[in-house]
Amino acid sequence: MTISTGTRKLIFRTASIALAVLLIWLSLRGINFDEFWDSIRTGNYLWIPLLLAFTLISHLIRAIRWHALVTAINDKASSHIPISHLFASLMVGYMANYVLPRAGEIARCTYVSAKHKTSFSSLLGTVAVERIIDLFVLSIGLIVTVYILRERFDVISDVMLIPDVPWLWIAIGSLVIIVMVSGWFRLNPSSRMKIRLIVWLRKFTDGLKTIYQTRFRSRLIWTTVLMWLFYALMAYIPLVMFELEGVGALSYWDAMAIMFIGTLGIVVPTPGGAGSFHFLTILTLTALYGIDQSGATAYAVFVHGAQLILYLSIGGLILLTSSYSNSQQVIKE
Repeated sequence: MTISTGTRKLIFRTASIALAVLLIWLSLRGINFDEFWDSIRTGNYLWIPLLLAFTLISHLIRAIRWHALVTAINDKASSHIPISHLFASLMVGYMANYVLPRAGEIARCTYVSAKHKTSFSSLLGTVAVERIIDLFVLSIGLIVTVYILRERFDVISDVMLIPDVPWLWIAIGSLVIIVMVSGWFRLNPSSRMKIRLIVWLRKFTDGLKTIYQTRFRSRLIWTTVLMWLFYALMAYIPLVMFELEGVGALSYWDAMAIMFIGTLGIVVPTPGGAGSFHFLTILTLTALYGIDQSGATAYAVFVHGAQLILYLSIGGLILLTSSYSNSQQVIKE
């Protein structure tokens, strides 16, 4: 039985939304909403301009890193793509991620490809290189996190083994199911798609080669380090906003640990990490740092909500004011 691409996408999207709803429910289960709203109301929002500045700077740094890869694509157009256009495509991509998981990579490559007539597949290859680099940093970051939390291992063990929290295993089981289902549908392409895939892979490989073809190898290193340091600042400032750093004696390095754990939630295939980010972040703050659930929830909701508003606003504005006319054109390769 062959299932159409549209049906597979619909099933994946439905399962993704269902998982997000389940994890949001689990995150908010048992919360005192009066205390939660009190935490939201008493937050020091004078920190928002600085948080906004750090957020935009971090994405500008990512665009600079991506530029080092894009300029190494073997065509004339790619070498002339300005960093500002790559930054704009990133914001469009982040906006798309809140609509459909992993759609951001496709959206930002489509934006640049349509605007500069550059191979979509090659651009996607450079994005894959970016993801490989970030996966390496995330792996190192989680090792560092284990070191930071080495004295809290007993708490971690208690949380994972408590028999009175079946919802934890429900969440894990749901995650496994959605990954298996989405993987099965993705591995069931039609023969026509297989033929197109061969051509696509050739250009995709060209994008992967940019990691050693680029003239800006040192830029890949310093931008990656600086970008993740800014990400940690983005995680630390909301702790100060809601005065959680004093309650849990949280430092910048603890914020980095929280950030790395929260990033695992973004990897889960839910729209914009909704639910999965909240679940992991709240669990980390409450179980490992002793933050009350209302404060932890206020932190998670604000961080995710602020990014949602930022990306929808800037991404939408970029699309509305963009001068290129082929944003909806289907790229045929």
